[in-house]
Amino acid sequence: MVYFWNQEAEVADNPYLNPYAEAGEEISSTYEGRHVLVQEVVLIHADPGDELVDKGQPVAFWEGVGIALQSAQSIADNIPIDTEGIWRVSVVGTANIKIGQSLFINTSGVVTDDPTDAMAVFGYALQVITVGNGPVTATIAVKVHWMALNWIWLFWWLIYGQEP
Repeated sequence: MVYFWNQEAEVADNPYLNPYAEAGEEISSTYEGRHVLVQEVVLIHADPGDELVDKGQPVAFWEGVGIALQSAQSIADNIPIDTEGIWRVSVVGTANIKIGQSLFINTSGVVTDDPTDAMAVFGYALQVITVGNGPVTATIAVKVHWMALNWIWLFWWLIYGQEP
């Protein structure tokens, strides 16, 4: 398992550093606080071939999750990430997935119902995936939600397992 404290360090200036900032100033691009800038080098995502994140990919970073809003050109790029919302996401179902079921992003950047290799809780399924004899990949609606209670979900899954 990859832990957030073992992730790559930033390689360029942090966009949030501002020695002149004052408490109470809004710095989110949407003024809702759901978009964050994260350097590409820190992002965990599936490899599209060039090892850089592509727009629309699910990502994990530290204990956060979201959808990349821009493609990277280098590992030093600050990528805007939407940490909330309902998105169409490619999901690997290892068992039948029900509406409202928790989904996880694993250390390979794959969104799945299996928390075994999970980086974080990614969100919740808004559509059903029916699995036959093996894993099924489907693009479904997912409520993306950043929550930092990853270990609770892993304990729940280890104790109670998947529903039949």
